[in-house]
Amino acid sequence: MLFGALNPNIFMLFAGENRLLYEEVLLRIYDGCFGADILFPTRNELVGIVYEVLAAHPELWHDEGKLVTLDEVSSRGRRLRPRNRVDGDREATVEAMGKARHIYARLIETGWLEESRYGLKVTVDMPAAAMRLADFLSTLRQGTEQQLGGLIVEVRNALEAVKANASHNALGLHKAAKDALGFGRYLRSVLSSLRDIERHVLASQDLNERLAHFFEDFVERVLLKDYASISTTAHPYRFRYAILESLQKLEDSPVDVDSLAAAYADTGLTDGRDKARDIVFDDLHKIRRVLAQIDEAFFRIQQHRARLEVRLRNTVRYAGRRADAFLRRSEKLVLELDRLVERRGGSREAVFVPGYLQPVTGPYSPSLLARPRGDRAEVEVEALTLPEPEPIHLLRRQLEREYLDRITVLPTQVLAFLDRQVRDEPVSASSLNIDGLDDFLAFEVLRRSARGMLNNQFADALSRSLRGTYEFTVAGRERVDNDWISCDDFDIRRIRTGKGPTGDAERI
Repeated sequence: MLFGALNPNIFMLFAGENRLLYEEVLLRIYDGCFGADILFPTRNELVGIVYEVLAAHPELWHDEGKLVTLDEVSSRGRRLRPRNRVDGDREATVEAMGKARHIYARLIETGWLEESRYGLKVTVDMPAAAMRLADFLSTLRQGTEQQLGGLIVEVRNALEAVKANASHNALGLHKAAKDALGFGRYLRSVLSSLRDIERHVLASQDLNERLAHFFEDFVERVLLKDYASISTTAHPYRFRYAILESLQKLEDSPVDVDSLAAAYADTGLTDGRDKARDIVFDDLHKIRRVLAQIDEAFFRIQQHRARLEVRLRNTVRYAGRRADAFLRRSEKLVLELDRLVERRGGSREAVFVPGYLQPVTGPYSPSLLARPRGDRAEVEVEALTLPEPEPIHLLRRQLEREYLDRITVLPTQVLAFLDRQVRDEPVSASSLNIDGLDDFLAFEVLRRSARGMLNNQFADALSRSLRGTYEFTVAGRERVDNDWISCDDFDIRRIRTGKGPTGDAERI
C-alpha cells in the first residue's frame, strides 16, 4: 500500500509557490545527511542547512519585499546564533532564521523528517519510505545521463557464476533479472529523451534556439553518453548469445533449478520449494524477454535519431530562406512591379512581364476525365485441389522422424550399454568403451542422470530405472577425456542384474 508507508501530506510540500525552494532544501538535506553516510544530524544542523539554501537562493522565496544579503550562522551549544558581519543585515538575518525554522517545521509536518530523542539529545532522521522517495527525486533531477552500457556485462557475469555453482550464487540470478529489467527501462529512458528533444526542436522559434537544442540536448546529453554506450564497445549483442546459452543450460538442468530453488527458499525470498521454482523460472523468463525486446528498442532509437538528423539538415539547408532574407532578395522585384503598375495608370489587372517563360495553363480533354467505376465481379465458389506432396518433402519428413528416433534414448538402451561393460567389479566412466553414436548418446544421458543420483534426485525415467540396479560414486578429480566427450569422471558399481521397471514404455 503506497500511502500506508508515506505520510498523507508528503506531497503537499510541493503544492505551493515555494516548491522550488523546498526541492532545493530537501535534496540538499538528503544528499548531505542521508544519501550515503550514516549520520545523525541534530535539529540545529538541519536548520543551518536550510539557512544556507536561503542565503544562496533568496530569489526562491516568494514573498513581498526587497531581497537582502543574509548573514552566516553557526551552531554554538544548543542554540543557533548568527555570526556578525559588517555587510550583514541583522534584521534580515533574524527573518531568514525564522523562515528556516518554518521550512524545517514543514518538513516535519509533511513526514519528510522525524525527530528522535535519546536522553537529552534530539536527533533527526528520515523515514524509510520518505528516504526512498527522496532518492528517486534526487536521481530524477540528475537526469538520464547514466552510463549503464555495462549492465549486460553484469548480467552475463552473474549467470556464469550461477552456472559454476548454483547453490552458492543463487541470489546472483535474482539480481541479474532485476539488472535486465533495469536495462530495459534504460533503453526506454533513452527513447523518451529522444522524443523530448524532438518536441523541443519542433517548438523552437528561431534557428539559433533549434541548433542549441540539437547540439546541447541531443549530441551532448543523449548521443555522446546514452546512445554511444549502446552502439560501441558495451553493445548488448556482444554478450547476447552467451546469455541466451547460459539461460538454456539452466532451464535444461533440473539439478541446477532445484539448487536455485533451495537457495531461494533458504534466503527467505519465498516460502516452499514450489514457489521458489516458480520464481527461478520467472527470473529466467524476465532476462530472456528483455533480450528479445532489444531489437525493437534499437529500431525505434534509430528512427528518432534519423528524424533529428534530417531536421537538422533541413534547418541548415533552409537557414537562408527565412522571411527577412526573402524580403531582401525580393525587394527589387517588388519595386519593378510597382513601377509597372504606375505605367499602366494604376490598373493591376492582367499584369504581364515579358520574358522567356511560357504561361502555365491547365490541360483539359475529355480523355482526362475520371472514368466511372465498373461493376464488381462476383466471387465464384470452386473446389480447391490440394497438390500432392513433393518427394523431397516426404524424404525430409522421413529423415526428421529417423533423426528424432535416433537421438531419443530409452532406459533399456542405457541399461544394455551398462550390462555390456559393467561386470561384478566397479568400473570408472573413463574406462567405458564408446564405439559409436548410439553409445555416445547412451553415455551422455547416463552422465546427466548420474549427476542427479549423486544428489539423491531421481527426476527422470532413467534415474528411476537405475535405482537399485547400479550405484554411482564420485571419482575424485579424475576426468573423462576421449574423442567423444570431456567431463568429470565417476565410478559405476553393479548392485543386481535386472531391467528397470519402466521398460520401453517410458522415454528420457
